[in-house]
Amino acid sequence: MTLSGMNISRRKFLAASGGAVAAGLVAANLSTIKAVASAPSKEAGKGEKHIASSCEMCVNKCGFFAHVVDGRLKKLNPNPKFFKSRAMLCARGNAGAEEPYNPERLTKPLLRVGERGEGKWKEISYEEAFRLVAEKLKEFKVKNENRCSVAFASSEGFQEEIFQYLVQSYGSTNTVRHPTLCLSSVIQGWSSVYGVYPDADLKNSKFVLMFGANRAEAIVTPDTIDFVKYKPAGSKLIYLDPRFTNTAAKADKWFPVKPGTDLAFVLGLINVIITENLYDAAFVEQFCDGFADLQAMIAPHTPEWAEKECEIPAAEIRWTAREFAKAAPAAVAYPGRRTSWYVNDVYFRRACAILTAICGCWDAPGGICPKASVPVKNLDPLFPYFEMTDDRIDAASSVKNNLPKDKRSENMPTDSVAYLGEKDGSWLRFRDAIIAQDPYPVEAMIVYKQNFIEAVPNRAKTMEMLKKIKFMAVIDIQMTEVAYFADLVIPESTYLERWDSVHNLAGIWPIATFRQPVVEPVFGTKSMFEIAGGIINEMLKLPELWDDADPMEVEDFKYDVVEDIFAQPMQEYIKRQLADHPGAYEQMMKDGVFYLSDEPKYGATRNPEFRFKTRTGKIELANVKYADKGLSPLPIYVAPRQPEPGKYRMILGRHGFNTHTGTQNNEYLWEIQKENEIWINTAEAKKLGVVSGDYVKVASSVGEQTIKVFATERIRKDCVFFAHGFGRLSPQLSLVYKKGASQAAILEDYLEPISGNAAMHETFVTITKA
Repeated sequence: MTLSGMNISRRKFLAASGGAVAAGLVAANLSTIKAVASAPSKEAGKGEKHIASSCEMCVNKCGFFAHVVDGRLKKLNPNPKFFKSRAMLCARGNAGAEEPYNPERLTKPLLRVGERGEGKWKEISYEEAFRLVAEKLKEFKVKNENRCSVAFASSEGFQEEIFQYLVQSYGSTNTVRHPTLCLSSVIQGWSSVYGVYPDADLKNSKFVLMFGANRAEAIVTPDTIDFVKYKPAGSKLIYLDPRFTNTAAKADKWFPVKPGTDLAFVLGLINVIITENLYDAAFVEQFCDGFADLQAMIAPHTPEWAEKECEIPAAEIRWTAREFAKAAPAAVAYPGRRTSWYVNDVYFRRACAILTAICGCWDAPGGICPKASVPVKNLDPLFPYFEMTDDRIDAASSVKNNLPKDKRSENMPTDSVAYLGEKDGSWLRFRDAIIAQDPYPVEAMIVYKQNFIEAVPNRAKTMEMLKKIKFMAVIDIQMTEVAYFADLVIPESTYLERWDSVHNLAGIWPIATFRQPVVEPVFGTKSMFEIAGGIINEMLKLPELWDDADPMEVEDFKYDVVEDIFAQPMQEYIKRQLADHPGAYEQMMKDGVFYLSDEPKYGATRNPEFRFKTRTGKIELANVKYADKGLSPLPIYVAPRQPEPGKYRMILGRHGFNTHTGTQNNEYLWEIQKENEIWINTAEAKKLGVVSGDYVKVASSVGEQTIKVFATERIRKDCVFFAHGFGRLSPQLSLVYKKGASQAAILEDYLEPISGNAAMHETFVTITKA
């Protein structure tokens, strides 16, 4: 008998288809260790083991060895062979040891029996949960004659690939991922110049410009380690941010840039470099296109003009430009990661890419470099083509983009996204289209570890969207807000209890890693691999789910996906991924890592015969495709809106304690940060009549929150800031339930319409004493 209970035939053709150590030591004295130690355990096995795997406490996926004694996890230690993470494991990574034993983690599938948000659940089996999901997929497909009436939301991670297999098995085009709340605009901006999203070689750079990328706290390895520990002698770091962060403290110069004017600063640099002939003329001539257009455009953007916009002295702009050019090609305008700032972010990111290009800082030590990867076998399974599908709702909808009423919105798409990601979508347009039911209704959602209630700006509107969703199933390890307001919750095993497929960590130092269970699932939970396989198996029992596909394609699907992937252990999947590298699987099991070389390679694209992935085949200073879409081919600057008297611009930023909304209920990390605080400039706090420790009400046009004050000189007078992930709505995140303030409840939902990113620094707030 096969997994699906059916005999299988196969067609003969294939269709196209850091500061971590100190924080880690603090954990030794945390009061919550006793609570974790007393959690129930089902692990078996005697003896002491050190098991290689990789972290999931943030996006970096650093390598570690788990110290396991008698089947129980004792500690996570850094993997000295994992050079991508510079053989380190931060405090968050160390705190991951709590995840399997967290007293509030999800342990059984739960079916809602009360009203949404009432917290009344009935325990069911995994098998019942799988049948229910399959039945609901059938129900909405038959009712609407449109598979896209079911949407799928997911967050970044190894098992997301498996979740996407579930999506493709059903056939909906409506998938929304995290990048349009994070890095879509940086990917689009840099790719529009070089054709790829590159890396920065901070280890060898002699001059680094960072714009709000708080690498000393918002950890991105290896960059966080490199700019502090390994930077060359004499290297300079210039940091622009309205806040004086820990990165600013480590910088050679900090410029408290006026919010929304970073582009003016970069244009001023380009002006100096071109007018003083500091650019790399030979590189520009050989590899770049559109320099004459750039030269004409940049003429009025002098340092004096830029000073009036960004409030950084013209003399400092000239100094920065000259030093950048002097250090080239070992100079970096750091791409950053979370770039969802303003509605013109893509133009700002394009300007940073152009600055590096004209100085020849491309594919050379210390510059901006294309990413390399470890060749891993692409399994490319066959999924049927389904006829009952439609275009993505966020692409097909005619809902208007929410843009500020200023000149920055001119020549911007108003009812679409210029470059909408095929899988990523655009969360803000997606939500608005569901609310409007334009051009069709979306009535169900399957969610994998994405807490969009706390991640997407304008929480009130997200809750309005959920009223249109008749069924929502959530797969996660904890009762997030999205899980709490769901109809069905399916627990997943933590990353320490499951097998994960091989994942390529592309970059200047490419490396491949995977995950293996270091302990058995403490509460008998299942991985996404098992969950997806179980749901697909139930789907195959429902003929109504397959009647709009070619029967032969369905047969091939049963072989390629059901039998060849989900009927096999994940270890077999991993072995097939590494099949082209004899001994790689054994090395991965032993060391947790596989690589072909630990040395970076430079210069492959600095070849006259090389063709960049752009329309012209060159580095496009003026983007040809942009002009075809009615967008400016060059980065244009328009001054941002300014807060009215009595209002402040709310800015965001990451820190070292927590990752997004995923770790605040981790008891180890909660000991370090129990509540967020709002940064208010000391002079402004005095005007408001508040001091540190007081509580204030922060209000925007979409919501209000109460939060404790932190009065400080370390932020501009026109800005306020507080950390993400607090003020939670789920009572089963008891450590942070209604503690502090939620960003999502305050942020207004403005859109960057070239990439589809949320523009999260466009909100102005009022502050009153609580």
